[in-house]
Amino acid sequence: MSTLLLNREAINLDIEPATFEANTLNPFGWRVGKLKLEIDREGFRLLNKKGRMVSNAGWHELEELKNEVRDKGRFSFHGTIHTGLNDVQALIRVGLNDDPNEWIRLAEIFDKLPPDVFGRKCPGCSGTVVDNVCRNCGQTFTGQQRRKGMKFILIGSILLVLGIIVTSATYNSSSGEMWLFFGPILIGAGLIIVGLIGLIFGTRV
Repeated sequence: MSTLLLNREAINLDIEPATFEANTLNPFGWRVGKLKLEIDREGFRLLNKKGRMVSNAGWHELEELKNEVRDKGRFSFHGTIHTGLNDVQALIRVGLNDDPNEWIRLAEIFDKLPPDVFGRKCPGCSGTVVDNVCRNCGQTFTGQQRRKGMKFILIGSILLVLGIIVTSATYNSSSGEMWLFFGPILIGAGLIIVGLIGLIFGTRV
């Protein structure tokens, strides 16, 4: 029997289906969109206000769950966002509404999860990855993350330079005014910072 099947059987929570009102969160923790969180014994689903599925995950598929529900009413995980055109892998941040009783209700469900869901899954064997090494097959991911960091630095540098060039092109010497293109400059700078973290520390970015 495969590791994935073992995980699927092991992580099957004996819970009643539950629904929570929630929000998507940006990296600063601000609410940017309403969600409905549906949970059952096999996993959970995130639905937007139109009822369309934004993301879903079985408990055996869950990766890098960061559980801050009990204290802050929020959690994050690496998962798949269903955009309607294609699926995107990303860090997904979810915040519950301001009712502390709802925080406790979800925290009690998360308390039943095994430690494996708080780590990353190995793409080769579905084992748990700790400190960039798979506990099951021994594969290391440090070099992979450093290469990914280099890619982020390259893309960020291109965006940053492009933003500066376009901004400079809008300079009007007679009036001394210019259009400042914040978007490419800020996104480029952010990607460079994230890439440097991946390159230097070999951590997942």
